[in-house]
Amino acid sequence: MKKIFNTDNLIMFIKFSCVGVLNTLIDYGVFFVMCDIFGINIYISNVCGYVLSATNSYFMNSMFVYKDKKFGFKKYVAFLAGNVSVLLLSTAFIAVLSKNIEVKTIAKLISAPFTILLNFCFQRFILFKKSADKITYKK
Repeated sequence: MKKIFNTDNLIMFIKFSCVGVLNTLIDYGVFFVMCDIFGINIYISNVCGYVLSATNSYFMNSMFVYKDKKFGFKKYVAFLAGNVSVLLLSTAFIAVLSKNIEVKTIAKLISAPFTILLNFCFQRFILFKKSADKITYKK
């Protein structure tokens, strides 16, 4: 059994974070184009940005981070369910923080490390566990 805090998991976390930056750009880019350029409803724009970035996240994390080439609808739905669960926890965390923080974006920024770590742990230790456990980076 691999230790939780090791070089392999650190490298996976760094790769996971790089994919996360790309996903954020996709999410905000889709939202901006749909909402601010084409005037589409903010909720529709937000859902479209989220779904497209989550779909990208599923494929990029599968291939690039966890080296899992077995794509399937069931795993994709589990991936989305995990993301939505973390989103709900993050939203609750932001709501609690917002009661004492005037600038709400700061509450969101404070919650970001929590959200990132939860998503990584869900993917690394549950969803992609079998393929991630096989990864060994040369020392």
